[in-house]
Amino acid sequence: MSDRQLHLLSPYRMPTNYPLQLTGDEAASWLNGYAALWHPAALALGSQPPSVSNTYDHDTPGPGYVYCVPQGPHLYQPDDWAERVAAAHAVKFAATSDRNESVGLLKDALREANETGPLLDAPVDVVRPFAALGLGYLLVDSLFEAMDHEKLLDQSAFWADVCEAVAAAARNEPFDVPLKNAAEKLQIAREQLVSSSLYWLDFAHVNPKELGTAWPDSLHKNIPLTLLAAGEDLERLASEHPERFAELKSKIVPGLPSSVDIACGSRRERDEAFLPFESQLWNLREARLTVKRLLDTDTVAYARQKSAYHPQLPSWLTHLGFKHAVLVSFDGATIPSLRGTAANWPGPDGKAVDAFTRAPLPAHDPHTFFNLVYHLKEASSLDAAPTVALVHKGQPPFEAYRDLLALAELAPVFGQWIGLGRYFTEAVTGDYIGSQPADDFFADYLDDRVTNGHRPDPVGAYPRHLRLRRRLDSAFTLAALHTHLTPNDATDLAPLDDLETEIELRGVEFPADAADGLSEALAREEATLAARLADRLQVRSEPRPGFMIFNPCSFTRRAALEFDGLGGPLPIGDAIKATEHENGVSRCVVEVPPFGYVWIPATPGGTPPKPKFKTAEGLTIRNEFFEMDVDAATGGIRSFRDYRTRLTRFGQQLVYNPGSILKVGAIKVTNAGSALGEITSEGELVSAQDELLATFKQRFRAWVGRPVLEMRIELDVKHEPSGYPWHGYFGARFGWRDDRGVLFRGVNGQNTQTGYTRPVSPEYLEVRFGAERSFLFTGGLPFLQRHGSRMADVILVPEGERQRSFELLLSLDRELPMQTAIGWVSPSPVVRTEKGPPPAGASNWLAHVDMPSLILTSLRRCPASEGMNRAVAGQFLETSGFGGSAEFRFVRDPNQVSLVDGLGEPVQPLAMNGDAIPLDYSAGETLRVKAEWM
Repeated sequence: MSDRQLHLLSPYRMPTNYPLQLTGDEAASWLNGYAALWHPAALALGSQPPSVSNTYDHDTPGPGYVYCVPQGPHLYQPDDWAERVAAAHAVKFAATSDRNESVGLLKDALREANETGPLLDAPVDVVRPFAALGLGYLLVDSLFEAMDHEKLLDQSAFWADVCEAVAAAARNEPFDVPLKNAAEKLQIAREQLVSSSLYWLDFAHVNPKELGTAWPDSLHKNIPLTLLAAGEDLERLASEHPERFAELKSKIVPGLPSSVDIACGSRRERDEAFLPFESQLWNLREARLTVKRLLDTDTVAYARQKSAYHPQLPSWLTHLGFKHAVLVSFDGATIPSLRGTAANWPGPDGKAVDAFTRAPLPAHDPHTFFNLVYHLKEASSLDAAPTVALVHKGQPPFEAYRDLLALAELAPVFGQWIGLGRYFTEAVTGDYIGSQPADDFFADYLDDRVTNGHRPDPVGAYPRHLRLRRRLDSAFTLAALHTHLTPNDATDLAPLDDLETEIELRGVEFPADAADGLSEALAREEATLAARLADRLQVRSEPRPGFMIFNPCSFTRRAALEFDGLGGPLPIGDAIKATEHENGVSRCVVEVPPFGYVWIPATPGGTPPKPKFKTAEGLTIRNEFFEMDVDAATGGIRSFRDYRTRLTRFGQQLVYNPGSILKVGAIKVTNAGSALGEITSEGELVSAQDELLATFKQRFRAWVGRPVLEMRIELDVKHEPSGYPWHGYFGARFGWRDDRGVLFRGVNGQNTQTGYTRPVSPEYLEVRFGAERSFLFTGGLPFLQRHGSRMADVILVPEGERQRSFELLLSLDRELPMQTAIGWVSPSPVVRTEKGPPPAGASNWLAHVDMPSLILTSLRRCPASEGMNRAVAGQFLETSGFGGSAEFRFVRDPNQVSLVDGLGEPVQPLAMNGDAIPLDYSAGETLRVKAEWM
C-alpha cells in the first residue's frame, strides 16, 4: 500500500436528520462512485479507507490521489483542475447512474495512469464483497455522525484487514476471512452505538404484468424473503413461467423452515372492500387454498397490492386461519397512521392479527440507500425493535441492495434479515392499537376505475355483483335445506361451484356488452334447486295448483310479488298481507318465515279486498308506515315522513354535478291499488345555458305491509360526464331537515358513525337525530359524497358508466337495518307446483336462529364427518354490535354439531341443547357452524 488517498468529491453527505431528495441519477451516481472507490484495484493504491470530501479541500490535488466526481450536481472547481490532477499524477474518473459503467470508468482511468495488476480484471464475485464492506463502513461512519457520538471503530485494525484481503485477492487466494474480520469490527462498532438488534425485511411483489422478472437476490442466497402475491398470479406464474415458479418452489420444503414466506391475501386482486361479505370470504379462502395447492405450504400472512382494508378484516382473517397481516398501503389508500413497525390489530369482536405497519422502502430507488443512515437512525431511536424493510415491485434493484446482501454474508453488521412470520415471534409482538374506526380506511376505487381503468361499469358493477352473490347464496341455501331433509342427497352442485368461481373471478369487472351469461346460468340453477326442494316438501301433498315461495334469508321477510294471468286477486290469508288485481296482473305481499316457504293457491280468491286507505293520489303515495309527497318542481321527493311526528325525514332530487336545473314534464299516479301505490315522474336535466344533459324517469312505490319506499331511477344521458368522477357525475341527492343529524353507514355488516366527506356505504346510510333513525339503502351503490351538513349524493353515472337504471330504498326507524339491506337484494324464488300445501302446513320454517341480529349469510352443503350421512355449514355474522347467546334450529334435528373455521376445519364440538344448537358470540363476530345427520 502507498500513501495515496481515495476521495469522492461532492457537496453532499448521507443525510442524517431528514431525507434528502436529489434526482435519481444524482443519488445513483453518488453511491456508485463511492462503491467504485472500494474496487480492490483502487484500494490497493490507498493508505486509508475511501472518504467523501468537499471539493474546495482538493482544489490542489494530492500526489497520486484517486478522485471520483459523480455526474451532477455541478461542482465548482478551478477551471484548470484537470491540469492540476495531471500535474500531481493523480487519477480522476466520473461516476454515473450505472454501477458497471462507473467501475469501467475507474479502471480506464487507472490504466491511463499506467496502473496495472490482476485486480483490474477481478470478476464481480471478487469485487462485490469489497463494495459491500465499503457500504457498511460508510453507514457506520455516518451513523456515528448522525448520533453525535464518538467514533468507536478501530479504523487502523479495520484497514489492516482490508489491506490483507486486497493482497490475498491480488494473489488469487481466499480473501473472505480478512473481509469477515473487517465486517465484524464494523459490527462491534455499530453495537456500541445501537445495542439493540436491528431487523431487515425483504418484501417482493409478484407483478402480474411482468411475471418473468427475475427473483430478488435474497431468494437465491437463502436470505429470508416475504413474497406478496395473489393466488391467481401464482397460478399464472406456474403456467406461463414454469422455470421461475420452480425456482420459488425449490425454496419451500413442506414441513421444514423456509427462507420464503408467502403472503397471499386474495385469489384475485380486485376492488374488494365494498364487496359482499361472502365474496370477501371467498377471496380469502381461495387465497389460502391456492397457495396450498400450488406450493404445498400454508400461508398465514395476509397482504395485498391493492388495498382492501376495513375494521372487520382482522376478525375475518382469524376466521380463515391467517395470523399475520401487512397493514401497508401500496396504492395510496388511506389507512390508520401508526408510528411503530408492528401492531396487534383487533376486529370488533376482539380477535386480532399481528400486523406489519411500516411502509417498505423501494429497493430499486437509489434514494432508499442514499438516505439509509436517516432511516437507520429513525428506526434505532423510535422502534421497539429497530426495523428497516425493503420492497421489490418488479423493477431491478439498485446495486446497493446487492451490496447489503453481500455485507450480511460477511457479518450481521446491521442486524439480521428475517421473514415476516419469524419477525412477530422473535422480534416484536406489536403494540395493541384497538379496533380502528371505519373512517380511517378509504380506498378511492371510483377514481381508479374511472381515471385509470376506464371501466364501462365503475358504479353499476357493484349492485350487479351484489345481487348475483345473493342469488348464488340463495341457490346454495336451497341445496343445503334439501340436503338436510334428504338422506343420501345426490344433487350435483359442481355447476354451482363452477359458477361461483366464475362470478367471483369476474368480480366487479363486467363485460362491456349487456348480455350476462353467468347471470342467466345462475338463474337456471336456482330455479332447478328451488323446484327440487319444493318436490321434496310436497312429496305427500294432494294435487292442487299453487306457488311455493322460498325465503333464503335467516329472518322473516315480506316479499312483493306479481303474477300474470291469474284472473283475479289472491285471497288474503295468514301469509298474504296485501293483494290486488289490476290490468291482468295480480300483486301480493307475502310474509315468508326464515329459511322457510309459503304455499299460496294459483286460483283467484274471489272478491277483491276493500282498500283501507288510498295508496296513491295526486302527488302522494302511502302505506301504514309512511307517506311520501312528490315535488312538482323537481319530480323528486318533497317529503318522506312518518305518521307520528309528520316531520320530513328525507327530500330528494336528481342532479348533475357541477350544476343542473330540473324541468318536470309529467307526474302521474301509475297504480293506486289495495296492495301497491305508485307514482312516476318524468322530466329533463338541463344546464344553466338550457343545454339538455339528460332525461329522467323516477318511479316511487309503496307496498302495503312493507316498511320501505322503493325508488327506481332511469336516466337517458345526452351529455356524458367527464373528468374527475367525484366532481362530474349524475347522481341522486338526498337531504334532511336538520344539520345536527349524525351520519352512520353500513359497511361489511356493521353500523358505524361517520364524519367522512365520502362515506362509502354499499349497504345503507343512516341519518340519526335523537330517537329518529332514517335510512337510505343503496343496494350496492357504494359511492356517496356529502354536500354541507344536510345533503349527500349517491353517485350514479360518472364518466364511462353505461348503466342507466338504478334502485334505492328509503325506510324509517329500523332496529335491524342489515336485515333490510340483505333482504332487499335477496331473491324470493317462486316455483309453480301442481300440488297443494306441504303436510307441515302452508307456511313453515326449515331452519331458524332466534337472534335477529345474528344473520346467517349462507347455508351450504359440506363434506360429512366419518359415520355421518350428510352435513351443512352455516356462516354467521353479528350485525348489531352486541354479543350474546342464540339458538340455531333445523326442522330436522342434527345428530352432531361443531364450530368450524372459515376453511371448514373443526374448532370445537358443540353440545345440543334439546333440539337447538347453542351459540355464544361477540359483537361483530364471524362464526361458522357445521350440522350433521346420520
